[in-house]
Amino acid sequence: MRLTSADGRWWWNGHSWQPLPQPADAETPEASAAPAGQPPPAAPSVVVASADGAPKFMPGRYARPRTEAPGSGIARRLYELSGGRINLGPSAEELRHARLLDMARTPAVDPPAHIAVASAKGGVGKSTMALLIASKMGLLRTDRIIAVECNPHHGTFRSRVRTHHDRSVKDLIDFLDSSEVERDQDLSLPMLHRFTTHVPESRLEVMTAPTDPRIRQALGKDDYRRVFNVLERYFDIIVLDLGTGLLDDTTKYILEEVCDQLVVVAPAELDGAELGAFTLEFVADSRGVDWVRERAVVVINRVVKDTQVDVAGMESYFRQWVRACLRISQDAHLKSGGIFDWTLISRAADEEILAVTGEVA
Repeated sequence: MRLTSADGRWWWNGHSWQPLPQPADAETPEASAAPAGQPPPAAPSVVVASADGAPKFMPGRYARPRTEAPGSGIARRLYELSGGRINLGPSAEELRHARLLDMARTPAVDPPAHIAVASAKGGVGKSTMALLIASKMGLLRTDRIIAVECNPHHGTFRSRVRTHHDRSVKDLIDFLDSSEVERDQDLSLPMLHRFTTHVPESRLEVMTAPTDPRIRQALGKDDYRRVFNVLERYFDIIVLDLGTGLLDDTTKYILEEVCDQLVVVAPAELDGAELGAFTLEFVADSRGVDWVRERAVVVINRVVKDTQVDVAGMESYFRQWVRACLRISQDAHLKSGGIFDWTLISRAADEEILAVTGEVA
């Protein structure tokens, strides 16, 4: 269907208005030109013809553009006091927040997506970061999301979310081996929910590792492969909290074969940043530098104002390696180490976590 002007002399080619071909006996442009001193004809009004040739009404073409109202600050106060007559529009901060929300709300393109959260240094907030990313996605998206603790060492999922039972990845594997399930593919979602914890405020499912360190270390890549095959049938995004030992059987398997995206957590400390760089080098050896540059993100965690470290310099270094490098300010609530509550996280840290979520979404 061709888009033509009301006078039938112009058509839209997708980039600009072009004159329609005229019959041989039609007036020449010179003959039909407007007399000198008169203004040129108005821009052609757009008429879209329906299949039977009748003009089609398109409401969106007649709606006047509207400036969004500011959400806070002096601009918002002026807007309210003037009854909406003074509208300075959203601030740069509000526009950035809206852009980050749009990024974070983008559904998974090719589910299921596997997002690995890794660090070769312990105690940097890696497990917490995995839960924060998964939880923020659950708050903003319609995707089905689960966070899985794949740490062969001591994990902290149970300290960060309220778990309703002691069942873990190992219990799921034992159940798959039992007589109740003939094949792994026969496991239904209600059966799977016996081994996950639901976090209702963020629509997040969580699966923890065993508490017994001997059982945790006995789990290998074949066990987790079975678990992932089950989870991929029911979840769009699987966030994986890895151990610090990059050569551990499970961690190495996930980094080299499973994850579609990688989040490397590094503290605002020299030794932690060095291990973060080592993690990127380790993954690049198996998956290539281009894979790391396109699919990896570095998070510099727990940044304080009076740090003695050149955080900006660290960011510049990591940006040569990865798609993005972002920082998370130290937050008093998250630093406490207990069950996290979004309402208690500072506004600055919340916005920074949103930026990370939007980057890996």
